[in-house]
Amino acid sequence: MKKIIYLTLSLLLVIACQKAENILSPNPDLPQGTGAGNLPWVTSIDPGNYEEMEDQDASKDGIQGLITVKFSDYMDPATLTKDNVIILDARTNTTLSGNLITTEYYPEIRTWYISISDVPDSGSFLLRLVSGANGIRNTYGSPLDGDEDNFADGTPYDDYHSVFWTEPLYDTLITTFQPYISSFSPDTVAINDTQPYIQIGFPVTTPMDTLTLNTSNIKLAEEGGSSVTLNLISRNFYGVILQPAGPLTTAKNYTITVVCKNIKRLGDSKTPDYLLVLDGDNDGPEESEPDLQSYFRIDNPNNPPKVQSLNAIGTSGVKITFTKLIDDATITANNIMVYDNSGYVPGDLRVYTNYNGDKTIIDYYFKRTIGSGKKAFVSKEVKATNGYKLDGNGNGIGGEQWDDYRNSF
Repeated sequence: MKKIIYLTLSLLLVIACQKAENILSPNPDLPQGTGAGNLPWVTSIDPGNYEEMEDQDASKDGIQGLITVKFSDYMDPATLTKDNVIILDARTNTTLSGNLITTEYYPEIRTWYISISDVPDSGSFLLRLVSGANGIRNTYGSPLDGDEDNFADGTPYDDYHSVFWTEPLYDTLITTFQPYISSFSPDTVAINDTQPYIQIGFPVTTPMDTLTLNTSNIKLAEEGGSSVTLNLISRNFYGVILQPAGPLTTAKNYTITVVCKNIKRLGDSKTPDYLLVLDGDNDGPEESEPDLQSYFRIDNPNNPPKVQSLNAIGTSGVKITFTKLIDDATITANNIMVYDNSGYVPGDLRVYTNYNGDKTIIDYYFKRTIGSGKKAFVSKEVKATNGYKLDGNGNGIGGEQWDDYRNSF
């Protein structure tokens, strides 16, 4: 008993000698996300993008600037140095000397202060916070995700970019975002026109280099892979229109390929080249921008069957009405199902046609009491008697991987 008392007293002494923890203080050694796989990003910056930098000391020549950067994560202080801060004077196309930059990081609030001495009082500037293996990282060594796409693209593609100015010289402001596709047609639809216009639009904020909008960078191929000749109809800073040189074949799919890495917006020598490239997948700059592909089908969009309506039969079942006659061989327990929040609801199927005999109707009678959250499922493998598979999303093309039909009733 005496020995137990001694051990307890020793333990109390150890506890009493430990430094009290403030439960309200964040632990700067732990990221907020999912550990080592958590890529940090900039949550805010002051001055904000395209905003004025205020002078912190009017008694001195030039602008004594301060940039405040807040991160999503606890950062490695050793990486938050002036070597990872690049500031381009867009007026002179020169980089500010590192001798003018000092930095200080406060891990408790995940905030980095960047002070700049003697910034020219008439100009605009591009700020880059450098990412990559040798750039800014969190405490786990994960690099800064400057474009917030949750991929480690490396520097300069994952560098964080922002523009500030000391006098609004708008002609020297650098656009920090990539061009993207604002409209695209035809896009995953069925159309009756055998010689359709292919139209691609871009935002008014990123006028394009029209020389890159050509038939080498925008291509068309039929479903077997054979290329289809396109004619360039028109192009301007904000869009391009092309057309197949001859009629396309009905009941075939055609793929449009946009070679994004070769298509660029207008810019000058001060704009980093990777910011000019078309961002086809909307995930920010990357070393090699992948091609963007879409497809369309030359066909009558009313050919594939669709679910026309879904109606409860009291509490005992659900009525599923199709727009076409359905091939009975595809009406199976795997292709027609009902679920609720508890799982699969088995049922008996009564199959018949409407009065005109041109639509299939299925009455699905439950074999157990159905609960809340009830939904009907019709597989994309369901076929009409004309051979077309179910068009679950209503785009006129049946049997696509996303054409399973699910809906509440």
